[in-house]
Amino acid sequence: IRPARREDAGTLARLGNELARFLSSPQIYTAEKFERYGFGPDPRFEVLVAERAGEIAGYALFEDTFNTDLCAPGVWLHDIVVAEAMRNRGIGKRLMAGVARLTVDRGATSLWWGVLSWNAGARRFYARLGAEDEDARILELGGPALRALADRADSRE
Repeated sequence: IRPARREDAGTLARLGNELARFLSSPQIYTAEKFERYGFGPDPRFEVLVAERAGEIAGYALFEDTFNTDLCAPGVWLHDIVVAEAMRNRGIGKRLMAGVARLTVDRGATSLWWGVLSWNAGARRFYARLGAEDEDARILELGGPALRALADRADSRE
C-alpha cells in the first residue's frame, strides 16, 4: 500500500471505469481528471494504491472531512476499487487498513463511506471489517437541479 503518484493516473482511471461498469454508471474517468483533481495545484482527494507484483491491483480514494456527529475530524472514503482479476486476495482489506491507519494517524475519529443497498457482497465485506451498517441515505444534487437551486441563492423566495 502506498500513496498514488501522478504517473498512476491512467491506471486509476481504468480501475475507476471498471467500477463504473459494475455500477452501471457512465465511464467518465480519465487520466487527465485524476491528474487535475488528485495531483494538481489544488488536490480535491487523495488515493492509496495497492500493488501486487509491481502492478496496481486496486485503490482507495478519500478526503478529509468533519464528522458533525462527533464534532471531530474524519475521513470520507469515496471509492475502494480492486481489479476484478485481483479480488479475494486480501487487497481490499489491506486498502481499508491503510486508510484506517491514515485516519488514526491524522487524529481523525471516524472513517465514513457509502455503499449501495443492493451491493450485498460489499456490505458483507465491510461487516467483516467491523463496520456498522447504519440506516442512512446519501443524497445527491447535481446537474440541472444543482444549477437551479444555486440560481435561487440570490432570490428572495
